[in-house]
Amino acid sequence: MADSTGQINMFTGETDDNRTRKQKKADKTAALPQQELMFSQRDILQIVNPRPKFDLSPTSRLVLIREDPRTPDEVEQDRLKKALDNTVRMDLGGSDA
Repeated sequence: MADSTGQINMFTGETDDNRTRKQKKADKTAALPQQELMFSQRDILQIVNPRPKFDLSPTSRLVLIREDPRTPDEVEQDRLKKALDNTVRMDLGGSDA
């Protein structure tokens, strides 16, 4: 089977591939399956709104809320640990047995 992309080398009689890197890449990608678009570009542009409108009145505020990712048990353990760290131990001297 002769390769149609090659040029015959006059010294060896074999075929040489003299295409540029860009040509080789184009041939390789042409042989791969191409993904089909689910929607046309016109349909996509109709779906996406680049400037959504928010209903904001002068009295409304946008506030960031800090969320704690810990479970209630972890919060309680941390609260108890902090309380124990802040508690001063009182020794009543005389416990030298």
